[in-house]
Amino acid sequence: EISACLVGSEMCIRDSIYSFMSAELYELIQAEEYDKISDRQKKYLFKSGFLIEQDDELALLKNEHSKAVGINGTYELTLLPSLDCNLRCWYCFEKHIKNSHLNVITQNLILNYVDSILCRDDIKFLNLELFGGEPLLYFKKELYPLLKQIKCKAEEHNKGVHFFFVTNATCIHSEHLSLFEDLHASFQISIDGYKEKHNSIKRYFNTSEGTYDKVIEVIHQLANNYDTYINLRINYDNDTLNHIEEVIKDIIDIDRRKIGIHMERVWQTSPEKEVSYKIKDVLNLFMVNGFAVSYMNLARRSYSCKSGKVDQAIISYNGDVYKCSGRDFTNELREGVLQDNGCIKWDNLKLEKRLSQTTYDNEYCISCLLYTSPSPRDRQK
Repeated sequence: EISACLVGSEMCIRDSIYSFMSAELYELIQAEEYDKISDRQKKYLFKSGFLIEQDDELALLKNEHSKAVGINGTYELTLLPSLDCNLRCWYCFEKHIKNSHLNVITQNLILNYVDSILCRDDIKFLNLELFGGEPLLYFKKELYPLLKQIKCKAEEHNKGVHFFFVTNATCIHSEHLSLFEDLHASFQISIDGYKEKHNSIKRYFNTSEGTYDKVIEVIHQLANNYDTYINLRINYDNDTLNHIEEVIKDIIDIDRRKIGIHMERVWQTSPEKEVSYKIKDVLNLFMVNGFAVSYMNLARRSYSCKSGKVDQAIISYNGDVYKCSGRDFTNELREGVLQDNGCIKWDNLKLEKRLSQTTYDNEYCISCLLYTSPSPRDRQK
């Protein structure tokens, strides 16, 4: 049974942070009657960053940004095992490259590069994301053997490693479950809302066969097989939100510790006014049914994109290197090349420009009322 609503709640926003709270607490904050807020509530609000003690909030943000993008012990590596895909979603920005996949030479170069990362004393952990295209097109034959070697190298160097697959899930079969368990992999799996909507978009290439039932089955298999975590990304437009209960019914039995929900508007669509309010009801509905849910990227306070981090790279199947995964992977946008010795030869001008970009140091942001006016009453004026 699906719970219907969260009674007496308000969504409050301060400095790009969302916090669900009671209407009573919301009113106390708006009235600045902080002495009437309980110690437990204050602790939560400070922990989430909704309230801060430091007067100079810009200095706080600069310090957070510096720590997040600098050398902090974790390397963010993304691999593109293929830029081909077995689906053709209409909104996909990528130019698919048919039959592209990792050859043995590139696999060895990647392994050498990973080894050079793990040899660094200042690196303690490797976050390895598999993206594409569809990264699981050649999983068992090509990708898993490479990832298994990377896992072994991490163990040899006494370093941590985490494998995260961004996938449409249609290439996952029961024979793969033990391999994912061996990697202790987690996932982002995308659907396009309820079954009818999803199947109108995510169909197998050059067929009319939808994939919704397959994806929901895979999510259950993964969650039931081992202690994984699945970020279920729901791509939505103005129609999708009206049918979200149908999606909840299909995942209601999944252990909430193994699944979370992320809502993401299809970027080529424009919200209608009433739909903008509907998203709050959808987030509410997921939460009262026990699901952790996120919307936009508001949890990422200190930096807007990991492409701005020093210790981060994206390596394609052919050895081309990028920093950003939100653009097409073309020669024009390439920012480096993986060399025969396993090192990356960066385009220094592109790299310096990328790393010099910040999310706070411009007049428009600094003059924003959310920053310059600490009082809710002042903002209302």
